[in-house]
Amino acid sequence: MASSKVVYHLAVFLFLFTANYHDFVQGFSSNLSFKSDGDVMGRKGASYAGKWKYLSILVSVAQTVFFGSCVLSDLLEAILGRKPGVLKAVQDYLFAVLLFPMAMMVQCLFWGLYAVDRELVYPSKLDAIIPNWLNHAWHTTTVPALLLEMYFVRRNYPARRAALPGTAFFGAAYLIWIRIVAHYGGFWVYPFLQVMGPIETSIFNMAAIGMLCVFYLIGEYVNTKLWDRDAFEISSRTGRKKSSKSA
Repeated sequence: MASSKVVYHLAVFLFLFTANYHDFVQGFSSNLSFKSDGDVMGRKGASYAGKWKYLSILVSVAQTVFFGSCVLSDLLEAILGRKPGVLKAVQDYLFAVLLFPMAMMVQCLFWGLYAVDRELVYPSKLDAIIPNWLNHAWHTTTVPALLLEMYFVRRNYPARRAALPGTAFFGAAYLIWIRIVAHYGGFWVYPFLQVMGPIETSIFNMAAIGMLCVFYLIGEYVNTKLWDRDAFEISSRTGRKKSSKSA
C-alpha cells in the first residue's frame, strides 16, 4: 500500500502539473469568456483576472499544490522515517474543508449544466480552442482523484463546528470574487449568471453554499466508511465478548 501511495501521488501530481503548465503556456483559460448566447467576448473583454476567475482552474491549481505537497510528504517520510505531522495536519484540513467540497461543486455543476444546455457553461465554440483532455483534467478527474486519495491515505476530518464554517467561508469568498470580476471586468464569469435577476442570484448563492456544506458531509461520510470499518468491527467483537462473559 505504501509504495502504491507514493506512485499514485507522483502520477497525479505530474498529470495535474502537465495540464496546468500546458494551459499556462498556451493561455487557453486566461483570456476567454462568453456571453449568454455563447459568443466569444475576446481577449480585451475577458482579460480581467485572467484564469484566476474560474473555479475549475482554482481547484485544479489547488489540487496540483496539494498533490505536490503529498509527494514532498512521502519524500520526507522516506528520509526521516516518520510522517511530518504539521504538513499532514494542514493537508487534512484543506482536503476536507476546501478541496473535496469545491471539486464536487465543479464536477456536479459543470456536468449538470452541460447536460441541460452546454452553452450556459462550456459553449461548443470552446471545442475548437481547448483540447478535450484538458477539459476532462479540469472537470472530470478532480473528484475521482480525491476519492482515490481517500483510499490510499486516511484523512483526519476536523470537527464539523470548525470545518463547515470554513467551507462556507471559501464558497462565499469565491461568490464575492466573481461579483468583483463582473463589476470591474464588465462581464459574468459564467454566462448563466447573466440571465439571473437579483432574487434568482441570491437563491443561487445560498444554494451554492448549502451544496458545499453537503459535499463536505459526503466527503466526511466516505472517509469514515473507508477507514473506520476496522475500528467498528473491533468494537463490535469486544462488545460481543463482554456480553458472552456476562451471560
